[in-house]
Amino acid sequence: QDATRWQEANRTIVQGLGAAINQQFADWGLSDAEAEVGLLLLKGLSLQEIADLRQTSERTVREQARAVYRKGGLSGRNELSAYFLEDLLPDLAD
Repeated sequence: QDATRWQEANRTIVQGLGAAINQQFADWGLSDAEAEVGLLLLKGLSLQEIADLRQTSERTVREQARAVYRKGGLSGRNELSAYFLEDLLPDLAD
C-alpha cells in the first residue's frame, strides 16, 4: 500500500522520469527489445525473471543487457541505475 500511495503522489514525476529514460535509450540507439530489457533491469528484475516475462531465454536477455551497457558506455547494471538516479538523490556527504 505504501508503494501504491507513493506512486500516486508522485505520478507526474515518475512519468517524466520514464519519458526521459525512454528518450535516452532512443539516443543510445537501443532496439525496442533492448530498451524493454533496460527498463526491466532498472526495475530490479533478474535476468531469469526478464527472460520469463519476455518468454525468451536467459542467454538472449543477457546479450540484450550487454548491448544496453555497451551502447550506453556503461560497465553494468549498477552504472545503468546510477546514470538515471544519481543526480536525483540527495548528496549525503554535505
